[in-house]
Order: sequence, then structure tokens, then C-alpha cells
Amino acid sequence: IREDVYSYEYEDGPGPDTKNLAFDLTHGSNTPWNARILDMLVKELQRRNVEEQWPFQRSDGYYKAILEDHYKRLWTAWRAAQPKVTAKGILETAAEVEERLITKRGENLKSVRQTTRRRNHIIKLKDDEDDDLPAWMWLQKLIKTLGDGGMSSEESDVENDVQCVLRVKNMAWRHGIERELNVIDHQRVLDDDVF
Repeated sequence: IREDVYSYEYEDGPGPDTKNLAFDLTHGSNTPWNARILDMLVKELQRRNVEEQWPFQRSDGYYKAILEDHYKRLWTAWRAAQPKVTAKGILETAAEVEERLITKRGENLKSVRQTTRRRNHIIKLKDDEDDDLPAWMWLQKLIKTLGDGGMSSEESDVENDVQCVLRVKNMAWRHGIERELNVIDHQRVLDDDVF
């Protein structure tokens, strides 16, 4: 693929193959190659939108933003799977990369399980005679609907002496439920034995 990308960007190469699209993951989504693939995908989505008579018409910018977000997630996963430099100053082997990814996945799953237990535990502590039980049940349903991606992350990790800083992404829809999410956070502070 590198030869094709170079040929397209610096010579008069044909560009991405519509039958076998492949991103150039060594660079961002704004390179000529990747931008061309995103444009091709937007056109395909618009074509299918008309052909299949989807109930909502969306702009090219809307689809492009979604595709760019998916590209970023793909790039993050690809980057995490690249060999890192070990403490000895050499690159990881394929087995070490696999072990690191499995360990990281295990840590993530453990965190999700803990979050789920915490989420469910507060409802179990409430009994049927509590006046605010319906509100807590609604909050529990809200949190389950949002999932782990709906809550902001407060964890960060350090890998190869490079600190990963997580930034909270303010979603437009989240503003309407900020108060409810704060109720849950404040309850955690008040009842630290619950969590």
C-alpha cells in the first residue's frame, strides 16, 4: 500500500482502489490518500441513502465527521497494536505485543465490571419503601443506556515514559443530563461505603 500511497500523493497514481479500500494508518485522516477514501465513503453513504430511502437526509459534513471519528478509533487501535520499545531498548516481539494488548483488555474489562457493580449496588441498597427509588431506578437505566463511553474517564496511563492525557469531550446531548450525572457523583462522595 505504501507504494500506492506515494504514487497517488507525489506522482499521478490512480489512488485508492474502490474494491479494496485501505487507509494509510501511518498518517492522519487529512492526508490526500485518506481524505480521498473518506470522500469515497461519504459518496457511497449518500448513494445508499437515496437508493434505500433512508428516513433522514444528512449532509456530507455530517457523514464525514462520523467517518473521521471512526478513523481516529481505528488509528488508536492500530497504534496500540504497534510494537513499543521495552525497558531494554528493543522493540517488542509479536508475542509481547499480544500479551500487552490482552493485559490491557483485561484491565479495561475489570474496570467495566467494577463500574457495573457500583452502578447496580446503589439500587440494591434502596428498598421498596424509599421515596426516591423510582428516581434512582431511572438514573440506573440512564447510566446503563449511556454505557461506559457515556461517562467521562478519570484514568490515564503512562506508557514508554509518555503520559497519556485524557480530555473530556463535551457532547451536546450530555448538557441536558449533567445535573442527573452530578447527583450520582455526589452520592458516591456522600456514601463512600457504597462504592
